[in-house]
Amino acid sequence: MSRTSEARPRRIAILGNPNAGKSTLFNALTGLRQKVANYPGVTVEKKTGFCDLPHGQRAEIIDLPGSYSLQPASPDEMVVRDVLLGLQPDTPPPDLIVFVVDATNLDRHLYLALQVIELGRPLILALNMMDAARAQGLRIETDALERQLGVPVIGISAAKDEGLDRLRELMTRDVEPSLRHFREWPAHLERVIERLEQRLPRRESVPERAQRDLAIAMLLDNGDDDALERHVPPETLADAHLLARRLDEFQPTWRAGDVAGRYQAITALVAEAVNVPAGTRKDARREAIDRVLTHRIFGPIIFVVLMGAVFQSVFAWAQPLMNLIDWGMTGVGNAVGSVMAEGPLRSLLVNGVIAGVGTTLTFVPQIAILFLFLSILEDSGYMARAAFIMDRVMSRVGLSGRSFIPLLSSFACAIPGIMATRSIDNRRDRFATIMIAPFMSCSARLPVYALLIGAFVPNRWVGFVTLPGITLFSMYFIGIMAAILVAWALKRTVLSGGMPLYVMELPPYRLPAWRSVFVTVRERSILFTRNAGTVILAITVVLWFLASYPRGSEAARAFERERVAAVAVADTARVTMLDRHIASATLEHSFAGRAGKLIEPAIAPLGFDWRIGIGLITSLAAREVMVSTMATVFNLESGERAVQPLRKSLREAVDSRTGLRAYTPLTGLSLMVFYVLACQCMSTLAVVRRETNSWRWPIFMLLMMNTMAWLASFAVYQGGRLLGYG
Repeated sequence: MSRTSEARPRRIAILGNPNAGKSTLFNALTGLRQKVANYPGVTVEKKTGFCDLPHGQRAEIIDLPGSYSLQPASPDEMVVRDVLLGLQPDTPPPDLIVFVVDATNLDRHLYLALQVIELGRPLILALNMMDAARAQGLRIETDALERQLGVPVIGISAAKDEGLDRLRELMTRDVEPSLRHFREWPAHLERVIERLEQRLPRRESVPERAQRDLAIAMLLDNGDDDALERHVPPETLADAHLLARRLDEFQPTWRAGDVAGRYQAITALVAEAVNVPAGTRKDARREAIDRVLTHRIFGPIIFVVLMGAVFQSVFAWAQPLMNLIDWGMTGVGNAVGSVMAEGPLRSLLVNGVIAGVGTTLTFVPQIAILFLFLSILEDSGYMARAAFIMDRVMSRVGLSGRSFIPLLSSFACAIPGIMATRSIDNRRDRFATIMIAPFMSCSARLPVYALLIGAFVPNRWVGFVTLPGITLFSMYFIGIMAAILVAWALKRTVLSGGMPLYVMELPPYRLPAWRSVFVTVRERSILFTRNAGTVILAITVVLWFLASYPRGSEAARAFERERVAAVAVADTARVTMLDRHIASATLEHSFAGRAGKLIEPAIAPLGFDWRIGIGLITSLAAREVMVSTMATVFNLESGERAVQPLRKSLREAVDSRTGLRAYTPLTGLSLMVFYVLACQCMSTLAVVRRETNSWRWPIFMLLMMNTMAWLASFAVYQGGRLLGYG
């Protein structure tokens, strides 16, 4: 038993390349006992959980981000290096590392493994997907790998729970660090590294051998590594930068020597430990499937059909659950309203909190189903093929497939997508990708689309898909086309440059690990629900106040005098009508109503009135707040004791000046197009400022996107009216 287990749970980190099955192993070991947060100062997710080990022991498991090297090229890789070198705030170095490699791709995945072994930390090498390796005819001698690497090696298949009991047993033992080195630098570089290493302050949490990697990191630093600036004396770091510049001048290829040396060591390792029977053709079925999925013509067609099916399913499958939640929240609102006396508190709870937050929660099923499909496509290996297909499209606008992953991440949220652009080496390509990432329809836009489609688009079949499904797919497609257009313009003007080269590795196809898929869906649903319970709740309370005060407008007082007269003659119908007029006049006179009125002249040509204007203002904090805002506004305006479903309220809303329907399907379409293109996320602008180190780019993004949104909505609404659809 380890000494650490007596005082606290053993801290074990799971590490590996992307697509090695690292998260599948993490989910298999921890089940649902997980916690998701962010590492301090960055938007990289920190996933931790607990695992029960044999003999009554318990371990804290940390799922480190996927990485290719300890010389970081992205925020994810920087977090991995900082945790292993003891530079990461709030995350001490692990007691043990379980390094996961893809057994069918050893030659690629061992590069980072060798770097980590050389750090001198206890490590177990887990050869994942051994079942797939056996199916390909590969025979891997784990004993030979153990002898050469100096660490325990175990074969597993995390998706099938194969070998996990033995892995848990190994995780209870004290594992001695390897003494092996796999790469020797030239003599003159060794002297430089040793001198830098001797000048570094010693810390108990960092093994002596890791000081050497810290010295190498200083030498390879290009001057923007915050962690090094925090932990290394400034004069030592400055000297390292000076030495690196001199090396660049006299030996420009010195940085590549480390890579070539390690791959030579890997070639020797694999030749001794892996036996490929003569005549074995590596994964012929995979090659055949790849020829179809990445075909120049069939590939894009399959991609579009798959995405269309996903969005159709999001609507068709989620609707019963959405109706159930909507029915439940309406019932809760009505029940609360019926037992409370009329007054500000009842209005706050029923028309503010329950109507606003409750309406937002109805979209959880759609969020869950969207991420269910995205997780399946990613786990199966298809998303990498999609990146390959998109490389052809992106090359025509001056970008490469390297931009696809940040853009794909932006479908969940633009912030991690923008952060992921750090993996793009070329500054002009990176800035162009940052500028177009917010055009991808993030999960915060989905509730807005779903609300407007549910309110205004009839559920009619068109061929084998429904009109709501087509409409939702069209919104995502418009965002992608806008991004392509903007990238094309930027790469031919302010960000013009050469054509980038993109080399990528396609992972093997595999059946999704359903437990891992379920955990991902659960995490995303909880994050959305948590947001509804914190940010949206806070904004809803503030909005309720702004939409309820000040009271006592002249128009409201006039209606109240008429109401007194109607009550006196027992005219119930007129009392009900005057209640609505009083509520409408109060809302119009409120702080929020005045703000909506202020911007109404600018948005009226788009088909929007001052009530939608309130939603546009509040959704600057977060787009999904639009839904809760409209729910609060319409429930306050109705003056009804009972909570009304928001989609019904939108369909039946009346323009008090004309007495006609306030919104038409054309209004809904115009508003959806506005939300596709508009920049309405303050957090995104803040991250762009941080990533570009300038206010020029976020201001440019804000003006560009909102101008495009206004023009596109204007074209949709006014064009539709000219065609007779208004």
